[in-house]
Amino acid sequence: MIRSLRFTLAIISALTAFALGAQQPSFSLIPPRAVVQGRNFTLTFRLSDGEANPPAAPTLDGCTLLYGPSTSTMYNTSIVNGRMTSSSSIDYSFVYKADKPGSVTVPAVTITVEGKKLSSRESNFNILPDDSAPAASGSQGNRHGHPDDPSSRAPGRIEASDLLVRVFFSKSKVYEQEPVIATIKVYTKYDISSFLVTTQPAFEGFLCEELPVNLEAELEHYNGQNYHTAVLKRLLLYPQKAGKLSVNSGKYDVTLVQQEIVNMGFFRTTRPVERQVTTSSNAATLTVEALPEPRPAGFNGAVGHFSVATELTPELLRTNEAATYSYIVKGTGNIKYLSEPSVEFPAGIDAYTPKTDINTRVSGANMTGTYRTDFTIVPQEIGDFSIPGTNFVYFNPDSRSYETIEVAARDFKVVRGATTSGVISDEQTAVQAEIEDINHIHRSDSSKQRHSISYTIDSPWYWLAYVCATALLAGIVLAYRRRIRLDADVTGRRLARAGRVANRRLKEARGYMNSHRNELFYDSLAKALWGYIGDKLSIAPSQLMRDNIAEKLRSFGASAETTDQVIDVLDLCEMARFTPNHSDREVAELYDKAVAAIHGIESVRK
Repeated sequence: MIRSLRFTLAIISALTAFALGAQQPSFSLIPPRAVVQGRNFTLTFRLSDGEANPPAAPTLDGCTLLYGPSTSTMYNTSIVNGRMTSSSSIDYSFVYKADKPGSVTVPAVTITVEGKKLSSRESNFNILPDDSAPAASGSQGNRHGHPDDPSSRAPGRIEASDLLVRVFFSKSKVYEQEPVIATIKVYTKYDISSFLVTTQPAFEGFLCEELPVNLEAELEHYNGQNYHTAVLKRLLLYPQKAGKLSVNSGKYDVTLVQQEIVNMGFFRTTRPVERQVTTSSNAATLTVEALPEPRPAGFNGAVGHFSVATELTPELLRTNEAATYSYIVKGTGNIKYLSEPSVEFPAGIDAYTPKTDINTRVSGANMTGTYRTDFTIVPQEIGDFSIPGTNFVYFNPDSRSYETIEVAARDFKVVRGATTSGVISDEQTAVQAEIEDINHIHRSDSSKQRHSISYTIDSPWYWLAYVCATALLAGIVLAYRRRIRLDADVTGRRLARAGRVANRRLKEARGYMNSHRNELFYDSLAKALWGYIGDKLSIAPSQLMRDNIAEKLRSFGASAETTDQVIDVLDLCEMARFTPNHSDREVAELYDKAVAAIHGIESVRK
C-alpha cells in the first residue's frame, strides 16, 4: 500500500513538473551593496529552479563569518494564454563581519543539483573604512559613523561636512579640444527631501554635451567620511582655449531630514525633523595645454582618432544627371564639431552647396560617430575626370603629434546623357499627308516683285534687336562672373544665409514653445542664436564664447543694447536647460527677446 502511494505521488510530481514547464536550474551570487568596516553584511547565493544541499561558506579575506547559511524559498506560478509556467528560488545567506577595509574577492562556490555541478561566478566588492572623525558634540550616538543607519542621525546642528556638492573633472590636464568629463555630485549624511539649484556652475570656455546619469544613491568614502552620494549632472566637455579654465561654484537650497528620538515611556521611537540648508559647490580648475606649434596646413581643429573614406554614387556619370560625392569621417573625438571639407571639383563639373549629416554617440569618456558631407555634382561635359583627394589632418592626443590621412583622388568617366531626338515619327508624317486645305503657290510678275523687296538689315527693329541681344549677353557674362565670385566667397555666403537659417530655427523653437515643450524650446532657441551669430560674424564654432561674441558684436557695429540682449538670451537659455520649468509668459518673453536681438543685428548697416 505504501509503495503504491509513493509510486502515485512520484507520477503526480513528474506530471506536474512537465505541466508547469520546469526551467533549467541556475546558481548565482548576490553581492552586498555597501559594506563599512566594523559592520555586519550579508552574502547571498541564489539557486533558481532546483533543489540542493546548502553550499559551504566561502572564506573572505578581512571578514569573519558569524553564522549561516539561513535559507529562504520563493515559488512563482503564472498562466499565460492557457500555458502554465512556474519558477522557484532558494536563497542561502551568510552573515559576515567586515574587519578591515579593502577589496574583497568572493571565490566561485559550487553546488550539486540533480547530479550536476553548478558554480557561481567569482565577484569582488569593497569594504569602506570607518569614519575617522569623532562624533560632533551634543549629538546622540555616532552621527558620522554610519550614514545608512537612521537611528544614528540624532538631530542637532548641521555640520559643513554633513552635506557637500563637488564639481570635479575626470582628468587634471588635457589638450585643446580633447574631451574631459565633468561631474557634479552631492555627498550627504542625511536623507534629502528637496534639492533646489539656485545657481548652476558655469562652464565658460567649453563646448558641452550632457550625459545621462544614474540617479541611484551609492555609499562612498571621501575625506575620511562615509557618505550617501548621487550624481546630479555629468557633462562631456571640449575645452576651446589653452590655460587654466575654472568652473565657478554653484548654490543649492537643500532640505535635510534628521531623526529625532521620542521617548514613549516603555519604548522609544523616532520622528523626522526637516532642516533647511544652503550650500555651495567648489570651484574646479582644469589645466588645458595648447596644441603644438606650428600647426600643419589643412588642420581645422580635429582632435582624436579618425579614419576617412570617399564615395561616388553612381560610379558611371552622365551629362546633366546629378550624382553624389561623399566625404566620410569616422572616429572618436570632437567629431561633432568638425568643419566641412573643402573639395575642389574639376572644370566641367558643377557642384552645389554640400549637405552635412552628423551621427554621434557617447562612448565611455569620449564621443564617437560619423561626420558625412555629401556634395551634389552635375557633369556638363563628357570625358575622363578626377576629383583630387582632400587630406584630413588631426591631432592625436595619445601620440601628442599631428597625423595626416591621405585621401586618394577619385577618377571617373562621364558619358553623354539622354537627349531629345529631332526625328519625325510615322504618326506625324501620316497627319501631314492628310492636309489638303493649302492653296497652290501663284507666280507673280518679277518686275513688280523686284520693287517690293525690302532687306531686314535696313529695318530699325533689326538694329534695336541687335543692341538688346548684345546688352543681354553682357548681362549674362557679368551675372556669371558675379556667381563665380560669390561661390568663392565662403564668408559672404554664410553671411547671406545667416538670416534665413536663423528664421527657420526660430520657427522650430516657436513650435516647441506653442506645444509647451520647454526643454526642447530652450535647446532650439540657443542653437538658433549660436548658429546665427557664428554665420553672421564669421566666428568658428571653437571661438563661440560670451566674451568673444560681445567683442565681435561691438566690432560689427551692434549697439550696446543689442549686445546685452544677445548675451542675456544665451545666459537664460543655458540656465533654463537645468531648470526648464518656467511659465508660458516667461518663455514667450525670452522668445521675443531673441527675435529682437537678431533684428537688432540685422539692422546694422556696414
